[in-house]
Amino acid sequence: MSFGIHQLTPATNQHNAINDSQPTPIRSRRPSKRAVVDGTLRFGVLTDVHYGNGDRDSETRDLHGCFDFWENNSVDFTVQLGDLIEGKGPEAEENLAGVATVLREYPGTLYHVAGNHCLGAPLDRYLKETGLVSPYYTFSMKGIRFIVLHGMDINPETIPESDTDRSRKNLLMSDPWATLYCGAIGQQQINWLVQQLDESKRQGEAAILLCHFPLLKESSDKPHGLLWNHDEVTDVLRRYRNIIACITGHLHRSAYVERYGIHFLTMPPFVKRNDPANYSCGMIELDNTFLTVSDQNMNLLHKLKIT
Repeated sequence: MSFGIHQLTPATNQHNAINDSQPTPIRSRRPSKRAVVDGTLRFGVLTDVHYGNGDRDSETRDLHGCFDFWENNSVDFTVQLGDLIEGKGPEAEENLAGVATVLREYPGTLYHVAGNHCLGAPLDRYLKETGLVSPYYTFSMKGIRFIVLHGMDINPETIPESDTDRSRKNLLMSDPWATLYCGAIGQQQINWLVQQLDESKRQGEAAILLCHFPLLKESSDKPHGLLWNHDEVTDVLRRYRNIIACITGHLHRSAYVERYGIHFLTMPPFVKRNDPANYSCGMIELDNTFLTVSDQNMNLLHKLKIT
């Protein structure tokens, strides 16, 4: 399989040009014309595998079932939305090595998002096993810029260096939707996000965001929580007319809400594939009219108008 490293625009290439303590001004406050998708795009979706949570033979077999589904439907690539593994410390590292071996048997291109459980192993080990340079990055396909966010940039274990990032960590104490197993996006990543969205507009691209954590209360629940600085990030997103969707996991069930002309989709988890409605993975298809979401049995989950 390919982890798509050659297609990444890693965030690390942007860091030296960014002042971590100073927000990048949001230059666009007017809606721009919706960008045009170049043909039909089809990609696989997988989230919350929690490899090592159950019987590994069953997990491996069902992951191969997802591989077959994506291959049979000729997806352009697949995204893995986080919480790939279960456990902490040596157990997490063993599970990470195990699932990485399985995923290497997938012949398509796979892009990874980091979730809270992914950091049960050291971040550098997770990046190495998933072929990433940075936990946040972009890639483009058929006129769409995919922006991968790292929602654990600030988390209960980090010690922020700037006042702005310390205030984001303090949301853990003040926001009841900020749980211990979620995190925040730091100032450096916020600046980078604005740069990527501005660049997508300049290039005439549509944009789709990928994050492990939901950003809106309607797309999660209080026990699972949200990205800590969800209000700050959604305030950025609402200013860009070219954003089609924000696709997340974490909740362990499906959820959907439309806000600011953006489709906020929370995908159901692989780990509960034996529970009703027996969902293990999915596929998203886009053209200039609709965003369609199907499960591994081609049952229609959503058909959403792109406005």
